[in-house]
Amino acid sequence: MNIALVYGGSSSEREISILSGKNTAAHLVAPDRDVFEIDIYNGTWNLVAVNGKATAPVPVDKNNFTLQWEGESVSFHMVLLMVHGTPGEDGLLISYLQMLGIPHTGCSAKVALLAFDKYACKCFLRTQGVLMPKEIRITRKNREGSWQQQAEEVLGPMPWFVKPAAGGSSFGISRVDSKEELVPAIERAMQEDEVVLIEEYIEGVEVTNGMMKTATKEFVLPVTEIVPHSASGFFDYQAKYKGASSEITPARISPEMTKLVQETTSFIYDALLCRGVIRVDYILRGTALYFLEVNTVPGMTTKSLVPQEIEAAGMTLREFLESMIEAAIDEHKRV
Repeated sequence: MNIALVYGGSSSEREISILSGKNTAAHLVAPDRDVFEIDIYNGTWNLVAVNGKATAPVPVDKNNFTLQWEGESVSFHMVLLMVHGTPGEDGLLISYLQMLGIPHTGCSAKVALLAFDKYACKCFLRTQGVLMPKEIRITRKNREGSWQQQAEEVLGPMPWFVKPAAGGSSFGISRVDSKEELVPAIERAMQEDEVVLIEEYIEGVEVTNGMMKTATKEFVLPVTEIVPHSASGFFDYQAKYKGASSEITPARISPEMTKLVQETTSFIYDALLCRGVIRVDYILRGTALYFLEVNTVPGMTTKSLVPQEIEAAGMTLREFLESMIEAAIDEHKRV
């Protein structure tokens, strides 16, 4: 079997995506397959390693997603997606793979796009009865309008969170405690996306939960509690990747609340028609669980949350990845 492990991408998450890809590659090497690591950046798609060994860059033929290796044309039995952000998590690359008929480990393209747009995803899940913070939506065109008054009426008093509608790894997210901080926070968010959300602040315990479903099994992972120690006071980039947080798995919450988190993740998984592994982030305030966002290509670095949950569940990352690959190929056969 030839597996294309694709990472990199063109967003601010590129560095994290490469780390996810490299960590994943270390758990994939096996005698019965070849793992081709492909780094994509804008229009440049290059093979950079085979079976964990770096190579001189070899360009990918984007007409049919093949490449030349050791004098032969190599095509792929499946693609393992590790591109956080665009073009992997927003459905662009998945659309390309779907047109070529190549199995992949992600959601369908339309599901990926819906989940990636935080505003669209919230609007859909709100109709399904999922509890979540209130928000207002700002674009480049209306940011000079009367949205500040609207924000006060809809969201109540500060603090608020300002975040890009599309993006991950907490890039462009700010907590604002005063009107003076608001416009600079919006400008930072608009460096990541032309659409920005301002959300109400929900005080509580931040938790997250990963899950994967296949045709034969559900991988319901333990819940993780997140205690940020960064100066911002929330789970920002420093907290996620620079050690400025405590991540406790399983979370220090009651069995009833653990069940609520896992059941909500399962509901969201099915409502969105997800495939592969996802991770859903929440705020737990008392017995009320507030949805924050869903990640359809969650991080797989050595510091990422899903690998921690996999380990806490008594599995190895290799075992989990094997199930993911098998499920992607089986799903392609059924479709």
